[in-house]
Amino acid sequence: MVAVASTEQIGCQDDYAGYNLRLPTIQSHLFTVPESVPENDLVNATATAPTASIDPSPLRANTSDTVQQTVAAMATAVKTYALVYGGEVLMGVFGYANVAQATAELADLSEVLVEQWMTPLSQLQPLGPCLAWPLALSALYPEQLYLSVVDQAHHWLGLLAPDGFYTLPRFAAAATDQAELTACHYSVALFQQQQERLALALKGAQMGTWDWDLSQGTIVISDEQERLLGLAPGEFGGTYETLFTHVHQEDQATVQQALQQAIQLGQRYGIEFRVLHNDGNTRWLSSRGQVFKDSEQTSRLAGVTLDISEQKRVEAEIKLQSQRERLVAKIAQRIRRVLDLDSILAQTVTSVQEFIEADRVIVVQCEADMSGQVIQEACSSSYLPMLGWAMRDPWSVGEKFLAHYRAGRGLAVENIYTQNLPASQLEFLEYFQIQAEIVVPLLQDQTLWGLLIAHQCQAPRTWRMADVRLLQNLATQVGIAIQQAKMHQELTLANQRLQRMAYLDGLTQVANRRRLEQYLDQEWRRMSRENGSIALIMADIDCFKGYNDLYGHQAGDVCLRLVARILTRAAKRPGDLVARYGGEEFVIVLPNTYLEGAETVAEDIRLMIRSHRIPHEESVVARVVTLSLGVASAQPASDGSSADLIKQADEALYMAKNEGRDQVRVASPKRSH
Repeated sequence: MVAVASTEQIGCQDDYAGYNLRLPTIQSHLFTVPESVPENDLVNATATAPTASIDPSPLRANTSDTVQQTVAAMATAVKTYALVYGGEVLMGVFGYANVAQATAELADLSEVLVEQWMTPLSQLQPLGPCLAWPLALSALYPEQLYLSVVDQAHHWLGLLAPDGFYTLPRFAAAATDQAELTACHYSVALFQQQQERLALALKGAQMGTWDWDLSQGTIVISDEQERLLGLAPGEFGGTYETLFTHVHQEDQATVQQALQQAIQLGQRYGIEFRVLHNDGNTRWLSSRGQVFKDSEQTSRLAGVTLDISEQKRVEAEIKLQSQRERLVAKIAQRIRRVLDLDSILAQTVTSVQEFIEADRVIVVQCEADMSGQVIQEACSSSYLPMLGWAMRDPWSVGEKFLAHYRAGRGLAVENIYTQNLPASQLEFLEYFQIQAEIVVPLLQDQTLWGLLIAHQCQAPRTWRMADVRLLQNLATQVGIAIQQAKMHQELTLANQRLQRMAYLDGLTQVANRRRLEQYLDQEWRRMSRENGSIALIMADIDCFKGYNDLYGHQAGDVCLRLVARILTRAAKRPGDLVARYGGEEFVIVLPNTYLEGAETVAEDIRLMIRSHRIPHEESVVARVVTLSLGVASAQPASDGSSADLIKQADEALYMAKNEGRDQVRVASPKRSH
């Protein structure tokens, strides 16, 4: 018995499938329609009458199965039919009508094969005209060439294939409408399902949509778009004026300009802007869209909006990280070029203050007793300076924290008033208006050398981990600078010692002859440039051989050292130089000194030596040590050379000795030609 259907003409919406279909009103005399439709039936939500659907799990039988086996499988699966396959090829369809036919002909159901009583695929009747295969069905059933169409009671109606719908000849009239309806409703349901999935995807991606009808001036936005723009439910009035109410004041002109330009030129737009939400948060949004023309008179501007706040945060963090790395590299490069530790510390505190926007940054140098003193500072003019102060900050000199710093670890204090500090420590912090701080150690060879400290004075501050890492990285570089400065200082002292050894007479500790010649040449050239005068005094201890013979060479050495000290006291100016010329002879170089002045100095030296009354029983002059001195002077700009000056002083000394010793003789001035 076949269901009798009366039909009325309807049409599916063009947006869905584009079919012009017949909706059947079926009064079935074969079965009862169930009260509920299986969950896999996507069509039931849109149908108002009994409809057909795709069976997602048709029963599969093999041509080698007996009829009895197939019927048992149908009963177990609660199916009214089975698709019969020969290997992987569909051969036909087997239903209870086929069972009835085999029974009527007294076939042994336990022996006969199902392929003998099935309806072969070739006997199914195609419907005309050919029904288009919905594309969505291919996506849902990619592995099935033939789809079984069943009614709501899951009775088999036919097979839906890419080239049409096939059914039994006796079902053709009713099945045609059922199959057409199945395709249309599947398209409708799948479209609705895709819309729901798209809406969920947009919401999950925090992406809103909006559609502006430019001819009508109305705007339709999604719930997510409303939320993204910071609008409260119901706040958006459907107009342009209320759409961008919460856009940041600095970005409103940019947004309006981009949209108006897109409308005027009919082009795409892409903008990024900030929105101020009612909770005080600022969110970054990215909006993209374009103008669409439905007709010559009708156009609309549609687009999507995405929350890019996290992207902006990451971009800002990357930018800050890059700036931090450049700052550390800059200081590291300076450390390699500059050996002046004070200069490096000054640049460090200034750079840190500017970069992390701290109110004060200081360097505290720790003493042996772990007391601390501020040796460098960069401070805002609004707050008291701390340079030169001894630190009583609990996080700077507290013993438990010093152990923390010696291990190379720093700390960050966000609010001093949450630290349960004693009143005396709070008083110190409040005096300098310190409300938050970062402290990192400065280590030299794993020893605590000092502390790098950043202060926030205006208010408590939640320090970012990036700020702490920056100070730690800079502290590492400063530690290198401290070590480098120490090595440079040690090297400088070593060089000075070597220089003294190279330029000093080992016995008397005055300049040696090498230093004398170098210094005399240097001052000769300087006086030549300045058109100045330079004088030279050459002194010799009288009868010194007899002194050594009588008192011994050790006593002679003591005498030489004593004379050298007296000469050094007599050479009072910083530029005057006393040198041992050889044996018991000494030379005093007097830059910017004329002959008369040098003669006075020589006479003072002679008297100073006599006044010390160093015993000398073998002297033919007196019973004490005496000096004979020769004085010469020259104008380097016009008078010969430094060698000539030494020769003149030596000649004057010879005259002093030759004329009785213990006296000063002056060389005759050299005449200019």
